[in-house]
Amino acid sequence: MNGEQQRRGVHVLAAVLEVIADRGLEAATLRTVAAAAGISLAQVQYYFRSKDELVAAAYRHLTERFDEKLATIDLSGPPRKVLREALDLWLPLDEERARDARVWLAFSAAAATSTPLRQIAAATDTELRFAFARLLDAAIADGELAEVADTEAEAALLLAVVDGLVIQALALPETERAEFVTFSLDTHLARLFQH
Repeated sequence: MNGEQQRRGVHVLAAVLEVIADRGLEAATLRTVAAAAGISLAQVQYYFRSKDELVAAAYRHLTERFDEKLATIDLSGPPRKVLREALDLWLPLDEERARDARVWLAFSAAAATSTPLRQIAAATDTELRFAFARLLDAAIADGELAEVADTEAEAALLLAVVDGLVIQALALPETERAEFVTFSLDTHLARLFQH
């Protein structure tokens, strides 16, 4: 695929994410995505033969975008600060992150009944739990965190807390979200990191 084709493919994936953020996963048909991208249905079908293929590619695209954001975090700081900065990328603290969260939740819900999406979700969650566990290990080594029996289990709980906070926050009025998720996550981290 040449550079123009890749750019067009990414343009289509961005349109999928916009459709899902605005109207939900069920609205992300090849036709609606073509309209959102401002291209013909045939052009979408050039890249993706079916809705399932399109949706799976969009899910992978979303996880890649998140990985790019994660890569911007300065890992040289204290592990608790690094962990908090990573978690903040998820939280619907502004409109962009709220849109990403709505899309992420749509994919997560669909993963329960779609093998391709479930595989993407499982791989992403495994990577995140591993990264969180390594940050918790570093926090223990730095004396920021008391010794815990199983950092892998703590990382899984942390991921579950963040997922739950995102779901709850999106049900709140936009003006209440930031305060709710910030206070709730700070409370959880204070319990985790207390000596």
